[in-house]
Amino acid sequence: MKKLILLTVFLLVSNLVSAQYVAFFRFKTTQPEMAVSTISDMIESDFGKSIPATVNLFALFFGGDDETTHMVTFDFMSEADLQSFMTSWGASKVAQLFGSKFDSFSTPISQYIATPMFFKGDWTPDQVFMIWNFDVKDPGTFVQEFAAFTDAYVKKQAPAGSYGIGMPIVGQTPDFSHFVWVGSPDIATALSFTKTMYADPSFSDYSKKMAKVRTLKSTYLMQRLMTFK
Repeated sequence: MKKLILLTVFLLVSNLVSAQYVAFFRFKTTQPEMAVSTISDMIESDFGKSIPATVNLFALFFGGDDETTHMVTFDFMSEADLQSFMTSWGASKVAQLFGSKFDSFSTPISQYIATPMFFKGDWTPDQVFMIWNFDVKDPGTFVQEFAAFTDAYVKKQAPAGSYGIGMPIVGQTPDFSHFVWVGSPDIATALSFTKTMYADPSFSDYSKKMAKVRTLKSTYLMQRLMTFK
């Protein structure tokens, strides 16, 4: 973790979710137990207890060429909470020692700030997320058609968790311009939902319609490992 925490911020637009902003940092490590231990020590410190956020650790599976193995999220209720965290992080000796120790067994992968373009459901109970990364040429059509497809499809098979579209707005990456997520309680449910959706004729029709609008770049599963506070 160098200088600032690697941020991905989702501006959550549903009143069902518990956080308005979620900050992610993505990293690679072969010692996930060290991540658990180091984050736990930080959270249990006076500084950690003062962080106005819920902290979670996720593992990334089957990421293709993406070297990310894990992500940590900080869930904030407001802009003021996020600002307070970023300001206090730079001034805290505990935070700097945490960052130095974290860097000794991990490698940061990417950083960006994103906001959802379309969102339904409460992601906080979701334990597994299926992620699709896209290069989108026409964001307006992409969001409009996704909303129309999902509104119709959930009448046949509703996801067990949240779903939506996110777009990086700061720290954009050439790997993708938008991402879609679907939340589930477990990996089996995530895979079953995805398999069934792929086999549905309406999904095939939707994909053909979107072929000129988007290009699929990558997919992966993200599983919640721990919630620290």
